[in-house]
Amino acid sequence: MFEGLLNLEKAALERLTESRIASGSLGKEVEEYLSSAGVYWDEIGHEYFSIEDFQKEIFEHLTQEYINENYA
Repeated sequence: MFEGLLNLEKAALERLTESRIASGSLGKEVEEYLSSAGVYWDEIGHEYFSIEDFQKEIFEHLTQEYINENYA
């Protein structure tokens, strides 16, 4: 079930990205709503992303880096 939710979220982010690229902007209200849900526009990658997923990736990376140091 969790995998299904991740796939749904990914598809939604892709559709939002396509809409933003096609129209140039989704509007201030939509951007505010997305921001309140933790979804932001990446100006460099030109795509929407979930801050929750980004944080998870960063924490996993830092954990691996910490484990691979002299602390093991």
